[in-house]
Amino acid sequence: MTIRQPNGRPESGFTLTELLVTIVIVGIIAVLLPNALLLGLRFTAGTETRIAATSATGTLNRYFYGDVQSSDSVTTAPGCGATDAIVHLSRTGTDVVYTYDPPTGALNRTTCTDGRVVTTLLGRFDRAAPTRPVTLICGAETSCTSPMEVTLTVRSDPATPPTTLTAVRRSSAS
Repeated sequence: MTIRQPNGRPESGFTLTELLVTIVIVGIIAVLLPNALLLGLRFTAGTETRIAATSATGTLNRYFYGDVQSSDSVTTAPGCGATDAIVHLSRTGTDVVYTYDPPTGALNRTTCTDGRVVTTLLGRFDRAAPTRPVTLICGAETSCTSPMEVTLTVRSDPATPPTTLTAVRRSSAS
């Protein structure tokens, strides 16, 4: 039944059933929307972490091959003021040391040339990982006394296979 106003137009509005259905639908959306937003934010944070780790591996890749190829000797001895070296690469007048700092998750490359020390942050890896995310294998040799082939294994995400970077020295040991 439509009620007519004095000017002859029908009065419009919501019925009680329409109003209740609208309230129920808005209530369902209000309950589900925050959960969807939280899930989206968690996914974004995880993606950012994986992208940062992949970027760190790519940056390491750019430096590592050239450093190994131009080195005269390869050791794990401390150098450039770094005591916990993953790998220490030396050539005439220059030392390059790769280090990993567990408290911060930082993988650094430190270069010493003519008394000048330059440290480059290659990236950050998961600090909560149970094992060191960057490990050194000295190719076919088990000791790291100037091998010709140097392999660095980088685990950027515990759920994915590690990335292996293998570089061969061009120069002979001095």
